Amino acid sequence: MYNTEGFFPSFFFAQTTMTREQTQRSLPIFLSLVLAAALLSGCSGGKSGSDASSGAPDSEEAKQEPHYHGLMEEYRSVLAEDPHNLAAIIALGNALYDAGQWREAIHYYEQALRLSPHNADVITDMGTCYRNLALPDMAIREYKKALQIDASHQNALYNLGLVYGHDKHDYLRAIAAWERLLEVAPKHPEHETLRASIKTYKQAVKKARQ
Repeated sequence: MYNTEGFFPSFFFAQTTMTREQTQRSLPIFLSLVLAAALLSGCSGGKSGSDASSGAPDSEEAKQEPHYHGLMEEYRSVLAEDPHNLAAIIALGNALYDAGQWREAIHYYEQALRLSPHNADVITDMGTCYRNLALPDMAIREYKKALQIDASHQNALYNLGLVYGHDKHDYLRAIAAWERLLEVAPKHPEHETLRASIKTYKQAVKKARQ
């Protein structure tokens, strides 16, 4: 691993919690901001993933809170009558995810996976919950599980590259994940930014070797 922490200013990664809608049900796009700092060097490290993710939700998220709570109550009512209703369990986990209640979301995703252990979407979202709890190694573990089930799972590949690159500063593994993603989906919505970011990470690795 080539750790080039400090190669990018930390403020380019300030947003580290996210809703599923922002990220195809996973992580947000930081990559265009990465490119803006691509050739900057000698910058001191700043907030870690855990520090950066501790900020208060913005006003839009706050406005959505009552909506999430209403959905949660509906799903809990369904589960009170049918505790093994897989759709309701996943939906409750998703509502908790969208409300930023990561630990509770994990609880319901785990329940869902006991009923449907090969659901790569649920495993990927659980990985993102771990990432939002500043547990990148556990996030990576879940993304890899999802990829064992579906080697072409686009969100798992995308998120795996993001956690390796942003949280772990392991640019070689980030590059590998994103190159695989572009093999699977050459016209991915972010394909141009992904390609440019891969180039940037390769420059970081080259710089670290010098």
